[in-house]
Amino acid sequence: MIPQQEFSKAVYQQADPGYGGYEGNQTNVSRHHSETSYEQEVREGSDSKVYPPLRDKANALRFALVVIALGLLVLFGFLFVIGIGGETGVESFFVASLALLLITGFGLTAIKTH
Repeated sequence: MIPQQEFSKAVYQQADPGYGGYEGNQTNVSRHHSETSYEQEVREGSDSKVYPPLRDKANALRFALVVIALGLLVLFGFLFVIGIGGETGVESFFVASLALLLITGFGLTAIKTH
């Protein structure tokens, strides 16, 4: 059995002073074989900040374009069919709807490819 005094000395002995201490910038030792060169460059200390990628707002733009197109379609419906009336109003509504369809289609394609 260990006496109390020897046990307390064994518990409070300091570890080896070299163990776990700061070892400075050791670029070759800190690299892992599984790391890519980008990860190595980041670890080695590039001074620039790393920002998260920007959010893609294409879906929001597409949704806004479709909502605007539907609003204009309703406006043209009231303006041409009810306001002008008759066969001329219906034909005007058809032409305006076709133009709105083409513009919206090109807009959605442009947002998709951009």
